[in-house]
Amino acid sequence: MSLETTLQKLRQIGLTEYEAQAYFALVQGSQMSAEEVAAKADIPLPRVYGVLDSLRGLGLIVILKGRPKKFEILSPKEGFQHLLGVRKRSAEDSLQQLQQVCNEVEQVLSPVFWREHLRIRPEDLLEALESLAAAETRTKGIIRDARRGLDIFTDIFSWFNEVESDLAEAAKRGVKIRVLMNKEHPSTKTTVQKLQASKIAVRQPPDLRFPVRGTLADGSKVIFLIWAAPEGNQAGPKYVYRPSFSANEGIVAIFQHSFEFRWQQAKP
Repeated sequence: MSLETTLQKLRQIGLTEYEAQAYFALVQGSQMSAEEVAAKADIPLPRVYGVLDSLRGLGLIVILKGRPKKFEILSPKEGFQHLLGVRKRSAEDSLQQLQQVCNEVEQVLSPVFWREHLRIRPEDLLEALESLAAAETRTKGIIRDARRGLDIFTDIFSWFNEVESDLAEAAKRGVKIRVLMNKEHPSTKTTVQKLQASKIAVRQPPDLRFPVRGTLADGSKVIFLIWAAPEGNQAGPKYVYRPSFSANEGIVAIFQHSFEFRWQQAKP
């Protein structure tokens, strides 16, 4: 193999021009000083020290103790094994950094991609309401706007007093109202009587631990919240998760089908 071909191969495995020349010079010598390497490889003396440090970092040469400092090459087989190990670790580090950057960019671009490809934004599915008070205000609004039907799924209906007059008005204008609630709780007797007095159907579902509360209006809108214990601690205190509103056809259909199923199973 010619000198130029050999140097070209050394450059192909990642050595710079000067590194390839210095390495080839050391192959042909034994325990050479920096000055000797610079002269044999035709490398400027100020540059040769950095070149030799780089070759040492790649595991291709070693520095011998003594003065002046001497450099010696490892066998090509051993040296190239070291080189491959260094390149592999560097590639793994680069790949890990690349993976992290890809993950960060993915988080930014994925919502844009799906929004454009599905033609729907996340907020078109669910609108997070800032508080229970905001949910109560929005609920009163959809009760007042209801024209065909209202389906309320609750527990003891503790917020009945806030919407009592709105429900009565809705019933008067012919809105079909159904309420799933705990009729056997001591605190709900008066509420049930008032609902029935307004011709509002009330049933008690068999699953009183159902963790979702909310209101469906005209089969087109739903306000709901999750009232559940943390995962793995079902006996612990219940937490109210942030309430949400949706007018998305698919989301509403899920809640409507769930309500119909529970209504059919409930005690009249």
